[in-house]
Amino acid sequence: MSKEEYLFKIDVMLDENIEIKGNNSSVCMILFHGRLDSSFFTGEILPGAADTQTESSDGKRLLSARYIIKGHDADGNECSIFVENNGEVAMGKEIVTCPRFVTDSKSLKWLEERNFTGKIAGKSENEIEIQIYEV
Repeated sequence: MSKEEYLFKIDVMLDENIEIKGNNSSVCMILFHGRLDSSFFTGEILPGAADTQTESSDGKRLLSARYIIKGHDADGNECSIFVENNGEVAMGKEIVTCPRFVTDSKSLKWLEERNFTGKIAGKSENEIEIQIYEV
């Protein structure tokens, strides 16, 4: 079993849900904004952030969120982090994701080189927290 080390959280506020129901599946796009505050980076999620969730006729629901956080690294340099976070939503179970990062910060290049897992926790009806762990 792999050991996880908590690294940071991303606070997310949900803005709008757009849903399409087809004959055999449905798609829901959740638009959002938010913030990341940590010891190595502080920034805001840029407009255009979306979590696209697809659900098949057998009830399997997959999520794929993509967004950019713009801010400053621990050295005070302006930089951005692109986040792609994929996972499966299982009713009644914790949502576990596989996040991937791309950054233009030299001091944060380790985000592109290591393996991470994410856990999504609800804070309120319109707020969630994405907890990121290194595996």
